[in-house]
Amino acid sequence: MIARNVALVAAFMLAGCAAPSFENLDKNAAVIAPGLVFQVASLQAPAKDANVAQQIVAHFRDQTYAFDVQIQISPQELDLAALDGMGRRALTVNWKPGAIDASAAPWLPPFVRPADILTDIAIVYWPDDALKSSFANSGVTIAEDSGSRKLIARKRNVVVVTYGDGEGWNRSAKFKNLALGYEIDIQSAELPP
Repeated sequence: MIARNVALVAAFMLAGCAAPSFENLDKNAAVIAPGLVFQVASLQAPAKDANVAQQIVAHFRDQTYAFDVQIQISPQELDLAALDGMGRRALTVNWKPGAIDASAAPWLPPFVRPADILTDIAIVYWPDDALKSSFANSGVTIAEDSGSRKLIARKRNVVVVTYGDGEGWNRSAKFKNLALGYEIDIQSAELPP
């Protein structure tokens, strides 16, 4: 399970690596596409508690990254811990609506941004109503059907998520950020409390 979670974090970490520039970005700002920045403070936490294990494999350019991730969610906060393939802690994130506290291993590249990771998690797994409410003022529209979710900006698909069988956290997902050029393969399972 931990291996699954690290993969998720790796994929979400790549969201930052594709971003045009991070130096001047607020730590609560996530880059979705060039010129499209989302404030994580507007994320609404899901109403349901969850304890989730994920395996993530991220693809960016000609490189592949894998992580195991553990995520615990309540309406008040989200805690995330990611390990690399050697079992080293890569990233720890605590998010409460409006505030991110994170620590990254010194060997992680600077483009690994917690705001991008949290936004990607929300795009893939937040309930439709919470996600639409969070993105209401961002200029992004969300289209969803039984097997996919799309974020559309400026009349173009920016992010496309395709889901495997299952529901909620208990399914696989392929996350493609078409604007920034990365993909994440996610295997996810909700664990008993």
